Amino acid sequence: MEYIRLRGIGVSPGIAIGEVHLTEKVVFTSRKEDIAPSQVENELNRLCRAIDRTKKELVRIKDQIKQRVGEEHAFIFEAHIMILEDKSLRNEIKASIKQEKCRAEWAISRAHDKYQKIFESIDDEYFRQRKSDVSDVLSKVYRNLAAAKKKKKKEDEEKDKILVAHDLLPSEAATKLGKGNVLGLAIDMGGQTSHTAILARSLNIPTVVGLRNISQRVKEGDYLILDGTDGEIIINPPMAIKKEFLSKKKKYDDYRKELQKTAKLRSTTLDEVNFMPLANIELPEEVNMAFSLGAEGIGLFRSEFIYLQSQSLPTEEDHFSIYSQLAREAHPAPVYIRTVDLGGEKNLPQLKIEKEPNPALGLRAIRFSLRDKDLFKIQIRAILRASSLKNLRVLIPMVTEFEEIGEIKMLFEEVKDELRSSKVKFDEHLPLGVMIEVPAAAALTDVLVEEVDYLSIGTNDLIQYYLAVDRSNEFVSYLYKPLHPSILRLIKFIIETARRKGKEITVCGEMAADPLSAIILLGFGLRKFSMNPIFIPRIKNALRSVEYKTAKNVVQRAMSLKSAQEIEEYIIEKILVRHPEAFLMGQIT
Repeated sequence: MEYIRLRGIGVSPGIAIGEVHLTEKVVFTSRKEDIAPSQVENELNRLCRAIDRTKKELVRIKDQIKQRVGEEHAFIFEAHIMILEDKSLRNEIKASIKQEKCRAEWAISRAHDKYQKIFESIDDEYFRQRKSDVSDVLSKVYRNLAAAKKKKKKEDEEKDKILVAHDLLPSEAATKLGKGNVLGLAIDMGGQTSHTAILARSLNIPTVVGLRNISQRVKEGDYLILDGTDGEIIINPPMAIKKEFLSKKKKYDDYRKELQKTAKLRSTTLDEVNFMPLANIELPEEVNMAFSLGAEGIGLFRSEFIYLQSQSLPTEEDHFSIYSQLAREAHPAPVYIRTVDLGGEKNLPQLKIEKEPNPALGLRAIRFSLRDKDLFKIQIRAILRASSLKNLRVLIPMVTEFEEIGEIKMLFEEVKDELRSSKVKFDEHLPLGVMIEVPAAAALTDVLVEEVDYLSIGTNDLIQYYLAVDRSNEFVSYLYKPLHPSILRLIKFIIETARRKGKEITVCGEMAADPLSAIILLGFGLRKFSMNPIFIPRIKNALRSVEYKTAKNVVQRAMSLKSAQEIEEYIIEKILVRHPEAFLMGQIT
C-alpha cells in the first residue's frame, strides 16, 4: 500500500503515532419543517429545554477542564456560556420559530448560517476563528433538541487514538481530549488561534490543522504519524519511516522534560547579562499559563478580543472587568495593553466600517480609534480605572506620525480630568508607549521616543510594510525575510536609538520567538522579548546558552554581509561552533 504525506499547519508541537478515529459532526438541516400555530409554544419550550441541557453540559465541561489543566483554560467555556445566554441570539431563534411557524432545528440552522457568513467575511485570522465558538454552542443546542443519545462502547471510548475530524469544536475538543487517551489531533479546518488549538497546546497534544480533506482521505483504523511541530501527516507509513519517527518522538519527549526545567531558570546569558521574556496573549485567563512557561510579564495583550464576546459593542464595564483581572493576575509584573487594533482587515459588523479597497493600508488601529474618539475614550477610561495596582501599561498600535501622539495624550488628559472630578483613583503616571510597525514610524524613532515612555517593535507588520511583501501571498511570501540586511539595519537603528535615549524597547513579533533572530536581537542590545507563551522556554534556552559579548561581536560583523542567507549561515557558523546548545531546542521545535 502506497503511503501518503499531507501538509497542514502545526499548532501544537510533538509527534503522535497511532490509529485513526474519525469523529462525527452535526449536520445542520437545510429543510424547513413547518408546524401548526398551536405547536409554536411547545416548540419554544423544546428549544428552552435544549438550551438548559446545553448550559449544564458547558458548566460540566468547564469544571472538567479546570481540574485537568487549570482555571486559565476554562475561559473558553465561560465565553461559550456567554454566547448561549446572549439575548439577541436567543431572541433571533425564537423569532424564527414564531414568525416562520417552523421546527427549532431549522431556526437554529438559519441563525448558524447567518453568523458563519458574518465571521467568514472578516479577513483577520484570529477574529475569523471565533466562528467556531458560535458554531460549537449552536451545535450543542441542536444535538440537545433530540431526547435520546446513542451510547458508545466503553472499549471505543478508552482506546488510544489519533482523532481526525473535518472541524472539531472547542466543547468537543474538551470532552474528547480531556479523557487522556487522545494521542494527536488532525483537522481539515482551523488555524493557530482557534480555541481548539489553544486547548490542544495546553494539554500537550500534538495537533495539525488546515489539512483540507484528511477526514475524507482516511478511514477508521488507518495508521498515522502526526508531526505537530512541522505540520506533517503520514498515512499508513512503511516500517522504515515508523522507526525514524519513533526516534524523533523520543528526542522530542526528552526535550519537553528539559523545557519544563528551563522555564524556571534565571533569564541571564552565560556572561550574566539579564534579559526579560514576555508573553503575547489574547485572553486574561492565559496569564497563569504564560507565567508557568517562564514569562516575566505580559508584553502584549490584544484588547480587540473583547469585541468578540457580544454581538453589540462592549461597554466600559466590559473593558474594565478584563483589565482589572489582567492587573490582578499578573501583579506585580507589567501588563502592556495594546489599544484595539480594529478596522481594515479586522472589521466587525457592529463597527459599521465601510469596506476598503486596501484594508492593510486603510482605517485601522489608532487611525480608527482617533476617528471614533468616543469609542476610544471608553477604552482609555476603563484602562485608567483598572490601573490602581500600577502595573498596567498602554501600547498604541500603528502610529505613523508625531501628531498622533499629541492627540492621544490630549484624550488621556481629558479622561484623567473626568476621573479626578469623579474622585476615581487611577495611576496618575500610567506609562504610554507606541508600536513601531510602519516604516514612517521607524524613520522617526528619534522623534517619537522623546514623546513616550517606551517603544515596542511589531516585527510582523514592519517587515511586510518595509519589504512590500504580503507574507500570506503564496506568490511572494518567499521574499518575506526577517534577516534581510535592510530589516536588520532598521531594527538595529530603532533599538540603539531607544537605548541611547534611555527608553525601554521590546520586540513583539515572530522574530522574538525564533532562536537565531533572538540571538541577533540580543547582539543589537535588546533585553525584552515578547512572544507566544509556548515559545518562551525555547528562547530562554537559546539566550541562556550564549554570551552577550559573543553575540554582539558576531552580529556586528554579520551586518556587512549582503543577503539574508549569508547572514543566517554566518551567525549559525560562528555561534553554533561555540554554543551548539543554543540551537538544540530550536531545531526540535
